[in-house]
Amino acid sequence: MGWRCGSCNQLITRVDDGWVEWLASEDDRGESTLGGLRLVHRGAPFADRLEGSCQYDARKEFRSNRTIVEGLSLERMVGPDGLMVLLSLLSAGDLPRAQVIELTKRLHIPGYELSRNLSGATAQIGLTAYLGEGFYLQSELEELIARATEEYAEPEF
Repeated sequence: MGWRCGSCNQLITRVDDGWVEWLASEDDRGESTLGGLRLVHRGAPFADRLEGSCQYDARKEFRSNRTIVEGLSLERMVGPDGLMVLLSLLSAGDLPRAQVIELTKRLHIPGYELSRNLSGATAQIGLTAYLGEGFYLQSELEELIARATEEYAEPEF
């Protein structure tokens, strides 16, 4: 289990290996704008990634867009305190609401990340979320994962 990196799409299997980052800049009126929220591998590049670090390149972002890279370790975003951090980010309203909600679901709803990685499985299976698209109850997530697992299982000979 783990989370998909927003840069290399490989699994982040340990909390210590994750980093949550976003971009901060100013709009035309001089007001702060935040965006680009994503979960990536933390720190130095891993041996199996030839491209280098998954984190935003702070120099490149500043040079091209006058944007500053900000972030926190994944460890700060998980557990009860992490949920409170995410809720405080949502409440502050500085980061795009949809991005914060999606990250919160990925980190705090069991089975959500796995179901999210079953791209297109929801439509193929015809599962309709009781609470609305993208907001699945645990029973719905379990059904989605079970059905997708059956569908993708190799046939027995």
